[in-house]
Amino acid sequence: MNAMNDDPKPENEPQIIIVGFDRKAYYLVRGDEHLSQILLADGTFPTPIHCIHFNHQMDVRRVMGFDFDTSEHWGVHPEIVERLRNTNCLVETDAPAI
Repeated sequence: MNAMNDDPKPENEPQIIIVGFDRKAYYLVRGDEHLSQILLADGTFPTPIHCIHFNHQMDVRRVMGFDFDTSEHWGVHPEIVERLRNTNCLVETDAPAI
């Protein structure tokens, strides 16, 4: 999935992508340069932020590659994700079935 790796992105791909596991743990996989603004309640950042939900970490590895490691990405607190959701900054989708 090109939207989640380090390849140059086409203009229509989101600048910020978060992956979620079991709708409890979230990681920023694209858009590190916007992290501080995302964390602020009144920050400015490109929208929408895309959040792709996976049931389990192994599911994301099947899509993004088996070398995907959450320790290489910033964790995003669930309350931050909830705020983004409540302010309509978040577009959420379920991961494709494998």
